[in-house]
Amino acid sequence: MVRETKQMRIYNLLKERIESGFYPPGHLFPDELKLAKELQVSRVTLRPALELLKLENLIVRQRGRGTFVRDSKELQTRIMVLVHNEEFRRSDNGSNPFLYILPCIQLAAERMNVSLEICDAASLLASDPDQCVKRLLASGIQGIFWLGNNFTGEEPLLGTIRKTRLPVLLPHANAADAEITGFTAMATNFAELTRDGLKYLALTGHRRVGYIGGEDMHHVAASDYLDWVRAAELDPDPELLRLIDWRQGKQTVFDAVAALMKLPEPPTAIFSYSDYLSIQIYEYLHREKIRIPEDVAVLTTGGQIGCDFLDPPLSALEFGNQEIADLAVKTILQMIHDNRRMKFIVTPHRLVVRESTKKVILHYNNETKRKGART
Repeated sequence: MVRETKQMRIYNLLKERIESGFYPPGHLFPDELKLAKELQVSRVTLRPALELLKLENLIVRQRGRGTFVRDSKELQTRIMVLVHNEEFRRSDNGSNPFLYILPCIQLAAERMNVSLEICDAASLLASDPDQCVKRLLASGIQGIFWLGNNFTGEEPLLGTIRKTRLPVLLPHANAADAEITGFTAMATNFAELTRDGLKYLALTGHRRVGYIGGEDMHHVAASDYLDWVRAAELDPDPELLRLIDWRQGKQTVFDAVAALMKLPEPPTAIFSYSDYLSIQIYEYLHREKIRIPEDVAVLTTGGQIGCDFLDPPLSALEFGNQEIADLAVKTILQMIHDNRRMKFIVTPHRLVVRESTKKVILHYNNETKRKGART
């Protein structure tokens, strides 16, 4: 459970008082020194709480007059969420992370006094670009979440959105998307995440770790991956690295698992590129009666599929969708307030250990074995 900081405790207290009407619209707060004394905190603790309330349009701070409560319902920040519904409906695109991030963004927006207006990209493409820009600006939209990634620069809607000159945030993208689009992008640091996964598996005693993933490896070079394997003191056998075109169907995943498990010395752990691949890895292992984690441990990337409900529960390097959403909403509010663009933001990930990796592997060298034989 995440411990609430003093700043967040004061922020939540003041927000609750505003929303309950204890501090009605137009209420004038005492100066910072008096308010901090009343709340029994320092001004250093109080100021960030007031700044966050200001970003959310719950208060207004006027030089020479003081800090006032605004009417939160009339002054909500309006942000458009641009989605591509045809991608959400595709049966082969069940791995679309936006299915999981969007509800979290909606929750974060509700907490932060933000009004979201979801718009299908197709409706904007059906209009004349110049007229579309005029309508967006006239509507009072103050910023845009674009739920897209892996941009090429040739997207037909890209020019239209640029013309609005509104703050645009890509909540689940990559560094290349920031360069290509010119928009602010948020992304997991997959290099760091991958290194964390390898270190964890090494610390639990594994030495031969198989990797099954897409050919792009989340923009990680295979040579870098093998360097990290060596740095973690794992076996750098290239046969343990299985890069596949997983969109060809689950048989491709089955074949990759089979190839690993049929090696003369099979891996004791499999590191999966995606939790969706992990479902298929589980299916193959269960079918072949290969036990998890007794025969082979499984660690996944993502953690968006209900890992607790798999048999056994699946250990994951999780993106933390709600943390990403909270950061996304706060970031776009800052962009709107400061009228500036941020280039690239790294989003958090965390290791959640479940039953699929809980077996610890013990290794003994020959000298240890000889000493044991003599005792």
